[in-house]
Amino acid sequence: MNRPVRRSRPWATRSCRDCLGWGWFDRPRCKACWGFVAKATSRHCDICHRDIAAIDGVCRLCRRQAGLIAGPDNKTRVDLTVAARTGHQLFIIGTLRPRGGPPPLPVPPEPTRVILHSVPPRWTELTLFDMPRTLHGVSSKLPLLDPELAAFLIGRAARIAELRGWPSRTVGSVGRGIRILCAIHRPGERIRATTIAQLTHTAVPANHVLEVFEDLEIFLDDRDDSLDRWCQKHFAFLAADIRAELDTWIGLLRHGTSRRKPRARSTVVTLLRLVLPFLTEYGGKYTTLRQVTRDDLATWLTDRPHRAYEASALRSLFGTLKAERLIFSNPMRGIKGGSLTTTIPASLTTEEVEAVAQAALQDPALRVVVALSGIHALAAHQIRTMLLDQVDLAECRLDPENLNRPLDEYTAEAITDYLDYRRDRWPNSTNPHLLISRNTATTTTAVGTFWLDKLVRPLPVGLDRLRQDRILEEALASGADPLHLAHVFSVGAKTSLRYATAVTVSAADAYR
Repeated sequence: MNRPVRRSRPWATRSCRDCLGWGWFDRPRCKACWGFVAKATSRHCDICHRDIAAIDGVCRLCRRQAGLIAGPDNKTRVDLTVAARTGHQLFIIGTLRPRGGPPPLPVPPEPTRVILHSVPPRWTELTLFDMPRTLHGVSSKLPLLDPELAAFLIGRAARIAELRGWPSRTVGSVGRGIRILCAIHRPGERIRATTIAQLTHTAVPANHVLEVFEDLEIFLDDRDDSLDRWCQKHFAFLAADIRAELDTWIGLLRHGTSRRKPRARSTVVTLLRLVLPFLTEYGGKYTTLRQVTRDDLATWLTDRPHRAYEASALRSLFGTLKAERLIFSNPMRGIKGGSLTTTIPASLTTEEVEAVAQAALQDPALRVVVALSGIHALAAHQIRTMLLDQVDLAECRLDPENLNRPLDEYTAEAITDYLDYRRDRWPNSTNPHLLISRNTATTTTAVGTFWLDKLVRPLPVGLDRLRQDRILEEALASGADPLHLAHVFSVGAKTSLRYATAVTVSAADAYR
């Protein structure tokens, strides 16, 4: 009896039935898998849950994936369950074998350091639909979708709280906010800043939670710029070409060029507010700023209350467009805006000085502000941003912006009393600034202009009047020497001449 001849399958590029590797063979399995099947102890893999040949409950594909993840340590340290967390990496048969040659040089170990700006690597789930999240009805007691991230963020929040001096109540609120976020975000899903901002409605300090998420790869700062929102609101009526030309000017003001420094944000806002009335009146008549004529600008500037300032802003706008070759000629060329309005500094009366002194006794912070403004003639932004390191009570020196001034007895006493008050109210605060508030005590930022304006509201005069009175007093004592004023108070030439002239004119009027 003749046995039937078994014909082999033709050689071709195909996938192995067990390890799924691609190669050139004529059988359902590759050569390595045939040997593995001969040694198999079961027909089910506990890792990938396939009905396939396995040794000790692990198939060859899962073992190959575990060895690939372990790398050079696959002979001593290998986790056979890693395929359940990372998935399988398909390969071409024969390409994963170690090549010959000298062994690689040993790499010296890096020094151990604490990394606070990254989450440990792990598997992630890709996003199919990018939809905004809402925290309405979300509780911190819900099961966490990403407990590993929650543990990492809570530990990071504890370290930041220790550095910033957060009270226990703030630490608990931040932890509650982190649990709320991890209850609706899956592993690997990026957490948006706009989603974190919704925590404010749940009595969670969103600014502290944002500080925990800063510099993390999973954090996405999608907050709109306030200046962009302002421009979109006030310039939405303009034609497309005018808006494009205006955006070019705004971009150069904010970011500058290689030959032009960027302007301060407050300066950009001021310039935009100055050109807004002209664009509101003439924006509907034109489709591009190339159509604006010199007569239009001269006629509009005739009866303007702030002619000099508005002319300066329009000159900046059209000058920039001409330099960028977006308009053919500068219509503001030759139009004079007039001189800027200058005020004559005036000294405080005796009644005003006494009222300021009485009001300063009611608040330790106000007393410091009055001393720095009325004695050292510091501007409001210098007072807000003054650091603790710039005050040397032992040597009686004051060093705001590297001015290195002597510290008088009244100012030293006011600062000492305020520091005692600060330690009693915010004992754990690590804010480096001299003046802090309830909102900035747990941060590193300076107090804002709103806080300072509210603080000086009980005074009969503003901080500018206090500063002017101090400079006038120095000008009168120095014989109206503008060089002396510029050196002592670090003011410009025009400012020092204005104070010297005011003292000279007042002395001449008194002589008459």
